[in-house]
Amino acid sequence: MNHVRWQLDSRGRISAWGLGAATFFRLSAEQVQGKPCAEVVQGTDGFGRPLCARCPVQREIKYGAYQASTALSCGGKRLSCQGFANGDIRIELKPEHQRDTSEVLASLSWAVRTLAGKPGRFFQTLQVFLAGLRKSLRMEAAELFLADPQEHYLVLTAYDGVHRKAFMEKPWFAWGEGYPGLVALGHRALVTHDLAADGRYLRQKVKKLGYKTYICYPLELPQGLIGVLNLASRDPAVDDEALLEQLTLVGPMLAASLYMVLTRLGEKGLLSIASTLRRGAELEGIETFLAQAAAISRASCVRLVLQDGRNLTHSAGSGQAHSASRRRERSAERSRQAQSRCEVPECPHVPQCPVWQGRVRGVKMGLEPCPHTEAGRPRYCLPLWSGGHVAGVQQFHFARLPQPPSQAVAPILWMERLGAEALWPHPEQAAKEGPLLEIHTLGGLQVRRAGELLSARAFGRRQALTLFKLLIAHRGQTLSKEEICERLWPGEDPSETQRRLYVLMHGLRHALEADPAQPQIVLREDEGYRFVPQVRYFLDVVRFEELLHQGDGLEGAAALEAYRQALALYKGDFLADEPYADWAELERSYLRERAVGALFRMAALALDLGMQREALEAYRRILTLDPWREEAYAALIETLVVNGQEPEARSLFQQYRLRMEREGLPVSSDLAQRVRISA
Repeated sequence: MNHVRWQLDSRGRISAWGLGAATFFRLSAEQVQGKPCAEVVQGTDGFGRPLCARCPVQREIKYGAYQASTALSCGGKRLSCQGFANGDIRIELKPEHQRDTSEVLASLSWAVRTLAGKPGRFFQTLQVFLAGLRKSLRMEAAELFLADPQEHYLVLTAYDGVHRKAFMEKPWFAWGEGYPGLVALGHRALVTHDLAADGRYLRQKVKKLGYKTYICYPLELPQGLIGVLNLASRDPAVDDEALLEQLTLVGPMLAASLYMVLTRLGEKGLLSIASTLRRGAELEGIETFLAQAAAISRASCVRLVLQDGRNLTHSAGSGQAHSASRRRERSAERSRQAQSRCEVPECPHVPQCPVWQGRVRGVKMGLEPCPHTEAGRPRYCLPLWSGGHVAGVQQFHFARLPQPPSQAVAPILWMERLGAEALWPHPEQAAKEGPLLEIHTLGGLQVRRAGELLSARAFGRRQALTLFKLLIAHRGQTLSKEEICERLWPGEDPSETQRRLYVLMHGLRHALEADPAQPQIVLREDEGYRFVPQVRYFLDVVRFEELLHQGDGLEGAAALEAYRQALALYKGDFLADEPYADWAELERSYLRERAVGALFRMAALALDLGMQREALEAYRRILTLDPWREEAYAALIETLVVNGQEPEARSLFQQYRLRMEREGLPVSSDLAQRVRISA
C-alpha cells in the first residue's frame, strides 16, 4: 500500500491531496479540493456505522493533542487513520497493524520543537509525547524517569497508560536500585518478558497485575545519563528488538532536548538572580530564586532553611514589586506576607533532617518517607545543592497533588543548580584557590591538584595513570572491575589482574585524594568504580561542550566569541597520548566532530561579519583536524578565490588532488573548475 496522505485546513476541508490518496480513492486533487474530509473518505467503524462524520482524529487534535489515530474500514480494507497537527492537519492512512518509524519521529520532532519554544509547557509536552509513543509502539504503559544533576536518584517525571496507581507504587530509585537504577549504572537497556520472576523489578503491584514485558532504556549524553525511558505490556510476545530499534532512534534526540530545556531554565533563572545581585539586593535575589522554584513545581508554598539559620518562604500568588527606592523594604515585607500566607508550620526537625546529607524525602509523595512525620500536607523535602555541598533544605508544600506526584523533583534540582551557586557560592578560600582538581585531556592528559602539576611519578605505576584516563573516558559511568581489568590486561587471568587493579587504585587515590581513606574523586559503587568528583573540579571537555552549547544558542559576534573560547581549549585530540586505546576512540571522534562543526559555523559567522582572515584560519584548522573533509577544501578554495588569492587556491587544490589520487579516490571536478584546473 503506497503512502495515502492528504492535508486538511482548520475547518476539516481538504487543502492538499497526495498522489497515493488519488490512487487509493481514484479521485484527482481537483475533484476533492475544498471538500470535507468525511465526505470523501466515508469510513466506517468495526460495526459498519459511519465513523468519519464524527471524526475522532479531528476531535482529539481540536482539543490540543499533537497527534491522534483511529481504526476504520475504507474500501473494504481495515486501516488506521492517523492525524498530525502542524498548523493544518496532516492525515495518513496505513494498514492497521503496520508499525511506522516516521510516526514516532514525527511525534518526537513536535516534542523537541515545543520543549525548545515553550519550556513552560514542559510537563504537558512530555505527557503528550509519552502518550503518542505508547500508542504508536502498542504498549500499555510508558514512563520517563529523570536523573538529578548529582546522579544520586532517578525520579518519575511523566507517565502515560493504564494502572497508574500501580506504577506510582515507587516513583523514585536510588542509583543502582531497581530497573532504572541498574540501567543508570550499566548504561545498557534491560529487557524482560517474565517480569514476575525478575527480582530486580521492585514494584510488586505491577507484577500482580500480570505485566510480562518491561523495557528500560537509558537516555544518554556524552557528559552522562539524564534519565531512562520505560515501556511495559502484559503481552509476553512483544517484539523487543523492534521496540529497541525505535528507542535507538528516539533516545539521543530526546536526551539532548531534555538537557537543553532544563539547562535553559537554569540559565534563565541565573540571569534574573544575577541582575538582583548586581544591585546588591540579595534578599530580592533569593525571592526570585524561590519564585522560580515555586513556578516550575506549582507548589502552593516553598520554605527554605539555609545553613546560616535563615528561614525564607514564598507562597503562590505573592507579587513582586521593583521600586528602586524601597526595593529591600518591600522584599522583606513580601517575605513576611509569604510567611503569613503559608499556613504550614515550620518543621522543628530541620536541624536533624537527613536532607542535609543530600537525601530526598517526601510526605504523601511516594518518595522516601520523612522520618519525623507522616501527616500534614503533601510535600517534597529536597537538598539545595551548591556545587558539591548542600547549602540548605527546601520544602515544597502542595495543596493539590501533582500527577505523577514526584514529577517536579528532578526539574527543580536541574533548574536550581546554577542559581544556587550564584546565591550561595563555595567558601571564599576554595573560590580563591580555584578548583581542587584541574584536568586537561584535549591534546593529552595533564592534571593539577591544588594548583600543582602532577607528574607521571605521582601516580606510582604507569598503569595507574592509564586507569585514570579510562575512568575519565567513561566519566559518569560505573565500570565493573571485570571491565577495567579486561581493558587494561586483555586476555589475562581475572583473579590475577584484579589484585593488580587494587594496587593501581591505591596509587591513583594517593595521587588525587586529600584523604585516600575517604575518596571523593573516584568512587566505588557495588563491584565497580566511577569518576564522579564530589569536590570542586575543572575538566576541559566539559567546559568545551558548555561553550559550544552557548555558541549554538547565540548569533553574530557573541556566538563567535563563545566558539573562540571553546576552540582555544581544543589543543588536540581527546587523550592524544593514548592513540591506540579503543576505549577512548568513541569520545575522541565525537569531540573532534564537535570541533569541526564549530569551526564551520565560526567561519560562516566570520564571513558574515567581514572577518575573512578569521574565516580562512577556521577552514585551515578544519583540514588539520580532518584532512579528508572535502567541503572544507571547497569552502577554503572559494574564500581564497573571492579574496583574490588564486595562487594559494590552486596550490591547495594540488594538495587535495595528490591526497585523493594516492588513496585511489575520485577528484572533484567542481573544485577543479573553481580554480580553472582540469581534473
